[in-house]
This record gives sequence, C-alpha cells and structure tokens, in this order.
Amino acid sequence: MQNGIKQEEKTSISSSTSIVGNIKAEENLIINGALKGIVEIGDYNFFLGPNGRLEGEVHAQNVRIRGHMKGEIKAKGKVEINKEADFSGKIKSKSISVEKGAYFDAYVDLGRESPGT
Repeated sequence: MQNGIKQEEKTSISSSTSIVGNIKAEENLIINGALKGIVEIGDYNFFLGPNGRLEGEVHAQNVRIRGHMKGEIKAKGKVEINKEADFSGKIKSKSISVEKGAYFDAYVDLGRESPGT
C-alpha cells in the first residue's frame, strides 16, 4: 500500500518463457510467452499478449486475448478477443466482444437461462 492506495498486483510471463503445467494465483496475470496447462486466478484478470500462446484453460474474472489460444475460457465477467487474436475453443462468460480481423472459432455460452427454465 502506497499513500493509502492499494497497489494492484500482477504477474507477467515474458516471451522468452515456456511453461508446461498449471498456474494458480491470486493476482492479475499477463502471458507473453507459451503455456500449456490450466490458469486459475478466480477474481483476477487474465491477459494473453500478442506474442502469447496458450493451450489449455483459463478461469478468471475478465479475459483479454491478443495472442494464440486453443482451449476453454470460463470468465465471471467479460471476454475480449482482439483483432490480433487466434482463438479456437469454448467460452463461458457474462459478455463477449470480438474485434473485426480476429480468427474466432468457438462455442459460446453467455450464462443466460433460456426462456421457460
């Protein structure tokens, strides 16, 4: 805490790093390298940078994808797929946005109950 302001913690994985395994954290996460595994960060935000590559799952509050991801996203809030992204897989979230120019091949569940249920 600095001057009474809580600093938001984050972890960053650089483009020269490659991980095979799972990540569980209680802070925001930025990946610019490669990861094959599951990311669990609960109430925090996940960002896959333009050079990032992820094969696996992400469980987070909000998710922004600019790199290459194949797998599943479970977000409590919003998922953003930027124009640089290459995404294929499944998404479950409250909302989603996909920029023009992104490669996007996904099954999407916006968590809304269907009428009559």
